[in-house]
Amino acid sequence: MNINFVLSMQYSTIESGGAPWPIQHHDPHDWTSPEYVSKWAEGQDPKEANRAAAFSLLADTIPFEKTAAIKILDMGAGYGALSKSLLERFPNATAICQDGSEEMAKLGRERMKPLAGRFEYVLCDFGKHGWSKLVSGPFEAIVSSIAIHNVGSPRIIRGIYEDAYTLVTPGGCFLNFDRSSPPWEDQMHWLRGAGFKDVQIFWRDENRAVFGGFK
Repeated sequence: MNINFVLSMQYSTIESGGAPWPIQHHDPHDWTSPEYVSKWAEGQDPKEANRAAAFSLLADTIPFEKTAAIKILDMGAGYGALSKSLLERFPNATAICQDGSEEMAKLGRERMKPLAGRFEYVLCDFGKHGWSKLVSGPFEAIVSSIAIHNVGSPRIIRGIYEDAYTLVTPGGCFLNFDRSSPPWEDQMHWLRGAGFKDVQIFWRDENRAVFGGFK
């Protein structure tokens, strides 16, 4: 949710450690516009019910008791749908919501008012070098929902996973709920290369999966 770009409607052979993957096309996002962000979020709201199973499975995969006072980093948090779900499941947890859009952060702060004091937003772009120095880790769980694929570059996504590994506390995890571009198999390969162990797909449907690993 924090990358403004237009991807062309074509298949591109990219050095990704696997087969070429289709580049997706959509209109450019304007995350600086309050009107655009509000309208976009309204369009996402009906989809939240379809994400409930994935969010629940993701919460169950985090290797800590639900009463533990864990610290969560939500990458590309947007208006906080995943953070909200996890903070409700882990009542003693706190969350850092990372996103590149101030307008999205404003919306998230409003929507998560009942959880005030348990989360904060950090504005930075995870597609740019040095972003990981702007969040205060380490974290027992790093998570993301339908965000990292937007970067569009296998090289940058691989770097994001390497940065995430440095922020996970030993015994913690990185779990990504995302689409199949780049292919999940390639992404799991990059996660293993970053140092994560027991990397696998924990849940999937036709075009989305929860996958990740542990430190």
